[in-house]
Amino acid sequence: MRGVIAAVLVPVVVVFLVAPYTFLPSLIEYAVATDVQNRLGIEKQPEVRLRSNPPLAMLKGEFSGGRIAMRNVDLGGVRAEKASIDLDPFDIDVWDTMKNGRVVDREPLSGALEVEVSEDEIARLAQKGSEMPVTSVKVQKNGVLIGSEASALGTQFPVSVKGDLAVDEGDLVFEPGSLEAAGVPVPDELADQLLSGANFEYSLDRLPYQTTINRAATDEGRIVLDGRVPSIPLGAYPGG
Repeated sequence: MRGVIAAVLVPVVVVFLVAPYTFLPSLIEYAVATDVQNRLGIEKQPEVRLRSNPPLAMLKGEFSGGRIAMRNVDLGGVRAEKASIDLDPFDIDVWDTMKNGRVVDREPLSGALEVEVSEDEIARLAQKGSEMPVTSVKVQKNGVLIGSEASALGTQFPVSVKGDLAVDEGDLVFEPGSLEAAGVPVPDELADQLLSGANFEYSLDRLPYQTTINRAATDEGRIVLDGRVPSIPLGAYPGG
């Protein structure tokens, strides 16, 4: 009789233990991907990979982190070629999740954000925010070179303003540093005017999930923005 009971109970216990370990990661990954896709209004579902260390901690709903990866996504009016969120450790309620068929988190997810923005997108933002005409933008490791035109003594000539991109109180800011005028002498007053007009700002306060950006770094042909995402809720999606 004991052998019969054991033969019945052991598979049940095994299924009870293995099922969360087998299906829980996929369920949560799908929930996170769906939430991000719906809230950002993007066509392609993000790639989500979660981690649990040690793996069996997953049975208690404990995850050591994970990563959300997106491509060609609009973030608050800024078109990003790539964006990723490295998730902080988080917990979910396994029993309620299995019982309700949807993820029940103990608290919203959070993590570090990295966004890659192309040179073309920086050119678009510069053309919108600069007081002087922008004819070209070159993003380099040591800064940004903005091309424009100026007139002096009846002559029109190309100029280049070199400067840095920075984040100041939630705004992406171009800080001009030096002026080059293709060998044409530029009066000090005009040079000061051009440098002043080259300054531009673009607000990043429309980013989703109450995201804050705290750093901007330039590289060849792109900029990289770093920040924090404090709250990604699970289990409730707009319109569903």
